[in-house]
Amino acid sequence: MRTLTIVFCSIISLLQCAVAGNIWCTGTVSNVYIAADNSVVIKGSWRNDYTRICSTDGSTGIDTVTCSLWFSIISTAMTNDKQVKLMYSDRDGQFQCNNLPTYYSTHNPSYVMLER
Repeated sequence: MRTLTIVFCSIISLLQCAVAGNIWCTGTVSNVYIAADNSVVIKGSWRNDYTRICSTDGSTGIDTVTCSLWFSIISTAMTNDKQVKLMYSDRDGQFQCNNLPTYYSTHNPSYVMLER
């Protein structure tokens, strides 16, 4: 019985880690800007506040080409009234889309997707 309890608790712990792994934020973007420090900042409907997604100089750890392409995806979505989906890694399980840190406190997304 003790072994069964240990196995059960281990499985529950693994499931909690898997659930806390990633969050996907989907919606429209109403504003995007590139700041003087090269940060690309958006206002997504899921947060209704500004969040930095990358920096065109690579200082946030996202490649400069990738960041420029993300800006292009966001601009396309805004121009064509399309939704985007951003995935964030959240290993601690602290965040949801509506409570992501804002502006320069935001973690980098893992990807930016243009939705049909």
